[in-house]
Amino acid sequence: MKKWQFNKEESSEKFPDEMAWALFCTVEPKRMDTTLPFYYDESVFRFSNGTESFYFKISPSYHEFEVNVKDATGELLYYQLLRTVGKVEVLEDRRDHGELLIVMNEDRNRTVTTIELTVRPRFRVLVKEHYV
Repeated sequence: MKKWQFNKEESSEKFPDEMAWALFCTVEPKRMDTTLPFYYDESVFRFSNGTESFYFKISPSYHEFEVNVKDATGELLYYQLLRTVGKVEVLEDRRDHGELLIVMNEDRNRTVTTIELTVRPRFRVLVKEHYV
């Protein structure tokens, strides 16, 4: 878990590119419209860490990120639809550890919410609210 600090001067539209997502999720995305650039398209990534299965739906230009996590029996463990995502950063991308930082700062004046989402070795989520 890495320490993150909000920086007002930081660009608000930062998402990893398609290659970074494919490497992190270890699968190619299912794209809605392959004629559009990745940033303007809607992409779905389905992958597993051996214990849990993940569904990520990413729409960078709309600042949306949907997360769905199920256990080995198919029971829903976690679901969240985020519509104010300003930045997604890959914190760790190793075979034994994968972690994302999701920063929700769109349409906010007083606070920024961060989500640290770990997918490897096991699923974990930490939600923090920061004053700006």
